[in-house]
Amino acid sequence: MIRRIRPGHWLALDRLAAIGYAFVAFLLLADEVRGPERFAVVPLGVIASALPIALRRQRPVVAFGIALAGLVAAELVERSTIILGMLSVAYVLYAVAVLCRPRAAFLALGMALAAAAATGVPGFPRIGGAPVISVLLFTTVWTVGYAVGMHRRHLGELLRNQARLAKQSVTDERMRIARELHDVIAHGMSVVTVQAGFGALVIDDRPQEARAALTAIETTGRQSLAEMRRLLGVLREEDRSEKPDLAPAPGLAGLDRLLEQVAGAGVRVELTTTGLPRALPPGIDLSAYRIVQEALTNVVKHAAAGSARVTLRYGPDELSVEVADDGLGCRKDDGPSPGHGLVGMRERAHLYGGTFHAADLPEGGFRVIATFPIPSTEHPA
Repeated sequence: MIRRIRPGHWLALDRLAAIGYAFVAFLLLADEVRGPERFAVVPLGVIASALPIALRRQRPVVAFGIALAGLVAAELVERSTIILGMLSVAYVLYAVAVLCRPRAAFLALGMALAAAAATGVPGFPRIGGAPVISVLLFTTVWTVGYAVGMHRRHLGELLRNQARLAKQSVTDERMRIARELHDVIAHGMSVVTVQAGFGALVIDDRPQEARAALTAIETTGRQSLAEMRRLLGVLREEDRSEKPDLAPAPGLAGLDRLLEQVAGAGVRVELTTTGLPRALPPGIDLSAYRIVQEALTNVVKHAAAGSARVTLRYGPDELSVEVADDGLGCRKDDGPSPGHGLVGMRERAHLYGGTFHAADLPEGGFRVIATFPIPSTEHPA
């Protein structure tokens, strides 16, 4: 319920508190209002002590100045309102310690203690010329408020750092995807160039082969344009400080070599394929391979697992990739600081309109599942 309260609600509560404070103060000091002079002075003292309560969140320094001036005025003009001024100063001093910078908070404490040394509530004891109650009250509320303010500032800095790290991890991962997609698009353009040159050579003598070359150009061009649209839709900035890696992009056909490497690290991996395997768009093939690679890397590094399962499910219009292990689990990405590996896998799946899920298994271990929609390769003539 507290999280649902908005800043405007807190301001309204401060105003209600100020009104209630003034009402109670008027009731307590009703017997003190005698004669025309006191009839004007006492209400002014009540207002001077209630007004800062209404302003303490929006204008804490101004509110503290008004409360402190009211306390001093009560000592000089109307001592019956001193306790009202003391409570008002303490209430606003807490807000100053919470909301203001340390220099302003320490200055406010010094001014409050100086005013306490010069004033006192009639009937309360004094030690060394300073009222004990005022000094203890001001020191206590300021200490609590300053501790609360430091905690809030520290928590806010932590949240800002986490947001920056999460944003930077997403940016880095997208730049890595961009470099890999460079390979896919460069390969497609190479195929288009070769096929176009071949078609130009045989178009007169062997028109059937030229037609096949044009068909290959159309298919490759459609795939490359789809990759470029996804790339431009996700990436907004280009990192020109690093040269792209021009090594051939891997795919699911290279899983056997990857599984051998994982087995060499001490984790047995079982590969299961269901459905009818078929050629995939280069970008999806690359992303599926990277998800398997990253998931198995996490198994080797963090899971303390002895075995893992990789399952590829080819459906009529989608590909499902599942990696599960029998390790320790507890690598959820639902917390405030998710791992970069899970962020990268999610980005890869979402880049192609797919889904991603990672969670602990009830029987122990961890599982990641990514699905990719596979576009139809049939085009109207």
